[in-house]
Amino acid sequence: MPLIEIWSATPKTVLGMLLPAVVNIATNGNILKDGSEGSKDFRQYLTEIESGKLAEYATFCIENAFTDSGQVLQDVVNEIGRRLGFNAENGRYRGVRNDIGYDGIWTADGQSLVIEVKTTDAYTIKLDVIAKYRDRLVEENRIPQETPILIVIGRNDTSSLEAQVRGSRYAWSMRIVGIDALIKLMEVNLSTTSESVTEKIHTILRPFEYTRIDQIVDVVFTTAEDKENEIEIDDTDEKSVLVVGSNSLRQHATPQFTPKSIIELKKSQAIDRLNKKFTKVLIKKKNSLFSDRDDEVHAAVAISKKYTRAEDFYWYAYHEQQRKFLSESTMGLMVYGMSDTDIAFAIPYAKLEELRDKLNSTIREDGREYKHIFIHQKSKQYVLKLKGGDELGIDQYQI
Repeated sequence: MPLIEIWSATPKTVLGMLLPAVVNIATNGNILKDGSEGSKDFRQYLTEIESGKLAEYATFCIENAFTDSGQVLQDVVNEIGRRLGFNAENGRYRGVRNDIGYDGIWTADGQSLVIEVKTTDAYTIKLDVIAKYRDRLVEENRIPQETPILIVIGRNDTSSLEAQVRGSRYAWSMRIVGIDALIKLMEVNLSTTSESVTEKIHTILRPFEYTRIDQIVDVVFTTAEDKENEIEIDDTDEKSVLVVGSNSLRQHATPQFTPKSIIELKKSQAIDRLNKKFTKVLIKKKNSLFSDRDDEVHAAVAISKKYTRAEDFYWYAYHEQQRKFLSESTMGLMVYGMSDTDIAFAIPYAKLEELRDKLNSTIREDGREYKHIFIHQKSKQYVLKLKGGDELGIDQYQI
């Protein structure tokens, strides 16, 4: 039975296997071959697993010698590239006469990187050979002129390779990154909603002059700023004013925040139900933003605790980052979950756009605006509260 069928039927079983066993199922006991069904199956599987599992697989390849460990690491690294926001093209597993032996091509915003993956730099790497692969890709118009090369190394000690690159004519066209650092960048990228953070991560993976470190500082600052903005979006109004219709209720009490572990669990549960409903596998692209591997279905997930005023309700912010993400897909779904129950709703982007002028909103001092979503339970029915006291039943969107 193909790996993807086993994975779809019993995902926990596959996730519990050691990596070599997973590869063995994909290849039916053979090696990974370019263009084979086993290779396609394995690569598809990698697109559907969580980023934490990718990191685990990368570490396993580095620490354990097994058949095709280098080829497997190559596929894992290319998938990490996709989680970093690149359009990643898989390269060849093995060199073939008259073919180009690159490991991957990562492209974003019209710029590319040629990827070379090595488990260790214990042996001298032939930089001229790697550069020739890049030059041939340029000649075939597959990448722009002056495309740099990013060498991804499994081991942390890369001093010999660094010296080799610095002393060569490729000092300004090649860069080195350890797999651990690449994984950290992936985690940073997935933890934010900011496209600016993604762009800055792409920048530091390309060669630039390191005497002045503004660009590196920029990544750290933008990431921290983005996290602060996310906190504001979720919590500001609970600390100040809640607007319901034309009434304002000022909150004087210290807000009680839901533990992050519960929020993440509820997000995961909601996405699992969405996957079953639409027979899709949605993977995190950014913090709370998910998509399938074909980029056709986008889902943004928000979790609310229960608020109690004159009646119980759940309260969410619907902001521009979510809106933009949902608009960039064939099917956009805004998923609203609840911290105290397993109930969740997947409301289509088109419906929220239809209701947009009827949603309450907040405009910040810096001009940023976001809408409020209020979900109330009335008897056994859930409704979306709108301006002027209007209501919309949403039970049809429950997942």
